[in-house]
Amino acid sequence: MPENATNETVSAGRLVDTLFGPRAEDGRTARQRAAADEELPDYLFNVPDDASQAGLPLIRVAHYRPKTIVQEDVAGLIPYLDELALFERRWGFVKQAGDRESWCARMDAEAVPVLERLTGLCRERRLLHPRALYAYFYAAAQDETLYLYRENKRDVFLSIDFPRLKNGACAADKIARADSGVFETVAAVAVNMGRSATELAKSWLNAGKDVDYRFLNGFALESAEAMIRLAAARIAREECCLGDVHFLGTAKTGDPAVQSALIKMLNAGAIDIAFSRNYLMMPEYSALALVFPR
Repeated sequence: MPENATNETVSAGRLVDTLFGPRAEDGRTARQRAAADEELPDYLFNVPDDASQAGLPLIRVAHYRPKTIVQEDVAGLIPYLDELALFERRWGFVKQAGDRESWCARMDAEAVPVLERLTGLCRERRLLHPRALYAYFYAAAQDETLYLYRENKRDVFLSIDFPRLKNGACAADKIARADSGVFETVAAVAVNMGRSATELAKSWLNAGKDVDYRFLNGFALESAEAMIRLAAARIAREECCLGDVHFLGTAKTGDPAVQSALIKMLNAGAIDIAFSRNYLMMPEYSALALVFPR
């Protein structure tokens, strides 16, 4: 529940009024009104900020049983692509002074055609082979640290420290405390985009095609994150982990100790993710993330 939300109970009748506007005439008896209030229980609208996941009517899912997603057509990732990050951070289309309309017009003229050409090239030459693997783990937290447990709910196989923001908020605060005896469910996702794009990008870089390399490399990296969002959408449909997605980095970013532990527990080798001798996740266009329960 948002921090500025109230704890006031919302009845079914009032929810309908909120969504569709007030009705001219109610006409229900007190008994009917009470019955309607019971249709939407209090736990949907009257949950304290520090409530644990155990109090929510979430769907039970199999834990520690990885599932695989294969996305045959890279064009299917476009709805999950962060185009602003791609255009500005990866491709270097720096936003200049001006109104929003001018910026959008520039992107339509300069960046969107590049995106369309790259998408077509990847589809034609099968440069990206998006695969994802995800599993559910038991979790708890203490202070700013998230703990992921083995199936016995006793042994911690991974601990991750989350930063506490200037406003005092921390992602770990949303997870039940480790001393409460309550375990929540966190989903972990691993993504592998294949090796073909890496080989072509390196050949372009070696040939001095720096711009072409930047476009393909940036598109592949953002596509890996898009595949994580696609997997998070699949996870959400299973109605267990409906919260924020926390990215844990790619092959060249993130904490290798965190990545190696998660890859091992996920059995991410099933989608050909491994570590190189210099302790880097491989292939290059692979990524990891967590999906929180709420």
